[in-house]
Amino acid sequence: MNMKLKDLFAMIDAEVPEKFADVEFPSHLATDSRDVMKGGAFVALEGEKTDGHKYINQAVENGAALIIARKGKNPGDIKIPVIELETPERDLALLASRKLKAHENLQEIIAITGSVGKTTTRAALQLTLSKKFKVHAPERSFNTLIGCTATIMAMPLESEILILEFGANKPGEIRELTDYFPPTMSILTEVAPVHLEGFGDIEGVLREKLEITNSPVMTSIVYNNDNELLNDAFKYVVKSMGVGESKDSDFVISHDVSEYKLPALSFVIAHRPTQEIARFTVNVWGKHNAMPIALAAAVGHELGLSLQECSDTLEKFQPLEGRGRVITLDEDKFLVDDSYNANPASMTASLETFAKIKVSGKIAVLGEMRELGEDAVKYHADLELLLENIEHVILTGGTWRDAMTNKNFIFVNTWQEALEALKKIMNENEWHGILVKGSHSIGLENIVKAVRK
Repeated sequence: MNMKLKDLFAMIDAEVPEKFADVEFPSHLATDSRDVMKGGAFVALEGEKTDGHKYINQAVENGAALIIARKGKNPGDIKIPVIELETPERDLALLASRKLKAHENLQEIIAITGSVGKTTTRAALQLTLSKKFKVHAPERSFNTLIGCTATIMAMPLESEILILEFGANKPGEIRELTDYFPPTMSILTEVAPVHLEGFGDIEGVLREKLEITNSPVMTSIVYNNDNELLNDAFKYVVKSMGVGESKDSDFVISHDVSEYKLPALSFVIAHRPTQEIARFTVNVWGKHNAMPIALAAAVGHELGLSLQECSDTLEKFQPLEGRGRVITLDEDKFLVDDSYNANPASMTASLETFAKIKVSGKIAVLGEMRELGEDAVKYHADLELLLENIEHVILTGGTWRDAMTNKNFIFVNTWQEALEALKKIMNENEWHGILVKGSHSIGLENIVKAVRK
């Protein structure tokens, strides 16, 4: 069940047409008319490139049951309820904030932030906690103000745990999300050189991520103890739990020889204070994905689950598309879909794993890493040694040309050109494994779709 429109919008003194007062708020909210679900809500936002009000009729055709529009922009000729707000994005964020405070069943609000791994951690945590609680979480990587708002507005009344992702491209965004939606628990996955055009340097990234600690209701922080910057930041915080390979971590990750046995990653997590131990075998790509799984298990443990219960549940975990999913093509061929995004930390981790897989005929299709600021060429150049032992390397984007000294690599400008180069290699050579990874804006997910076909 969801709240009735009259009760919900009364929290911000917004008017609801009388004949629709007792209608329940939909269980899905979209800001793109193409994403509207039948019976869902559509928010018409005004952006730099387009105006969502132009797509209200399309949203209705796609099955929208509620429209939220800017005051004065009600089309007036549709039969479903239209709620008019002065500033839809801000007014809805305020409404979502007040809905959280009024939610009687909610026990925890868990916010996940970090340079990499937020969505994988969120998906693993959602699966883990669903064993014990009624969990509500974003359906996709909704980590902006409107994304978090959409998640909260669609949250059923019976939800006991809310999971949010907090993302940022420039200073102040994490603090804004924390002010609107203060978490009771937080997870910090990593601090790495990402969005440096907005933050300047890694210290700027760290400062932004630590803004989440300003939540006045925060009870505990779970963080990546292998990151020295985070380790130093939380060394003197009383209620913090470190996760990592370091022996002084609260939750210690131990790897063994089976860690690169495709498609599953196998490792052990030990809770140092109680000496509780469990082995985790999860269908994820690469050693670096042990951290998101371990962070999810640490929070599950904090909320009353045993490590073994977490392990049993996470055996069923499947990575989301583009985030390290291993796809078997034939008996002896595989494709790693890591195409959703890329930064120096995640690219290094993925390439290190690919290099250690003991098969011949490996092909890496890589897109450039964007938003790295003035050091972009250096960050790409740092990867060259990892590429030397991969038989075929296709590099998409101009930054690679400036960074690489090995001219035997194949350099292309678009994903379409990369796909043509890949087809040629596949037709003319024996091969067994393909890794696809790059910044999302390059479109390498299209290569994954083409190869699967």
